[in-house]
Amino acid sequence: MKGIGRYLRVLIFLALGLLLLWWVTRGQDLDKIMEEFRNANYFWIAMAMVAGIFSHVFRAVRWNILIRSLGYKVKLGNTFHAVMSGYLANLVVPRLGEVSKCAVLSKSDGIPFNSLAGTMIAERFVDLITLILLMFFTIAFQFHFLKDFLYDFFFGSLIEKGSSALLIFLLAGGAVLALAIGFLWWLRRRLREAKPDTFGYKLRRQLRGFGNGIKTLWRMRNKGWFLLYSLVIWGLYFLNAYLGFFAISASSHLSPDAGITLLAVGSLGILAPVPGGIGTYHFITIATLTQLYNIAPEPATSYAYITHAGQMLLIISTSVILWFIFSIRKNGQVEQQEPGDVA
Repeated sequence: MKGIGRYLRVLIFLALGLLLLWWVTRGQDLDKIMEEFRNANYFWIAMAMVAGIFSHVFRAVRWNILIRSLGYKVKLGNTFHAVMSGYLANLVVPRLGEVSKCAVLSKSDGIPFNSLAGTMIAERFVDLITLILLMFFTIAFQFHFLKDFLYDFFFGSLIEKGSSALLIFLLAGGAVLALAIGFLWWLRRRLREAKPDTFGYKLRRQLRGFGNGIKTLWRMRNKGWFLLYSLVIWGLYFLNAYLGFFAISASSHLSPDAGITLLAVGSLGILAPVPGGIGTYHFITIATLTQLYNIAPEPATSYAYITHAGQMLLIISTSVILWFIFSIRKNGQVEQQEPGDVA
């Protein structure tokens, strides 16, 4: 039943994503959209894909820094394979990629899964902080330009409902936070008192492994390199968004500031619990280009579809190639381990 519930949630979110795709393209001239596809400069999409593949490589390099802090040394190829396996899994089931990439690397290099999961949480924490800072500085430095857009899409509906809606929202958020703190305090006491060979004792060991992985943020030796790689990763994400502008004539005049803004808001669409960000990425990207930068709906839609499809193609093709390479390598190792024929 648990597996059925998971797949049911995936289907529901996928349906919502497809509904968003229909909603953002309704009333548009499909012939114009197809014309934009035909006239697009796919050289810039290829360059954006190159930036995308390098961002995945640097993500593997950065992850290796945390893994070394656990006392393990992993080949970059193995880590890169695990990273791409995670991205591929996310196209099917959102958030499954974090589990998948830890499972792949745990199997290939014998590293405890829970420790790898802890490093993954540490990575996600750093990325979340980076995204928050990116959005803060984007809004701060372009507030005069973004204020109307932010009001219409994020705050307007809440303010129009009056202060009572805002008060209910704050009270509900406070209640959820208080319940979460109370539950964690209760769980901590129960786990401390857990006896060996019980579920609580096993859970405590698993959580300790998670904790060791998360602590790698403080224990790692190359903090400067970790920070540099994080900046490079997000810089490549920016290039991925910005280079795509040149593929569509209507967006080719947009400045790097527009690329940073699109990166900030577009990342929210990818983070949504929808397979591959289908629908949510398109909705936010099209809304940003049309409402904020006065791009016509058809080229804005073409940009969203082409850039998203390019990254999906990159993930799928790279994952398949790596799967074949590692399958061949594994079969070769098995053949070498087989005893030779005795004469």
